[in-house]
Amino acid sequence: MKRILLLVSLVVLLAACEGNVFSLEVGTCFDDEVLDEVSDVPVVDCAEPHDNEVYLLVDYTESDTFPGVTAIQDWTVGQCLEAFDTFIGEPYETSELDLGYLYPSADSWGNGDRESVCFAFELDASKITGSLQGAAR
Repeated sequence: MKRILLLVSLVVLLAACEGNVFSLEVGTCFDDEVLDEVSDVPVVDCAEPHDNEVYLLVDYTESDTFPGVTAIQDWTVGQCLEAFDTFIGEPYETSELDLGYLYPSADSWGNGDRESVCFAFELDASKITGSLQGAAR
């Protein structure tokens, strides 16, 4: 059974050997971090073994006010599911990959954060080598 992994973003300074969640791009690969509020992730060259790959960055534009945790999570999951097939090349429902996401917290929203980050990873949590773009699995 698939599980959707969620993480929350929070503003802090960029740390050495890590990528600030506000500077991630589609195709960025990174390793797992603590599954709570996240500000930096360990960025890894996609050619090296890694845990996750970013496949979508999307800004919440439905409202200027923070919609609440449940609403932002639901919206983000919808966006992630919609873009999964396009990036991976396989529908989420039949893929051997899973998805996770980062979304704005109420605190980061107050600092102008509207971006959600969707990433893919192996369902069995094994390491990935290479990009998942077009993997069709």
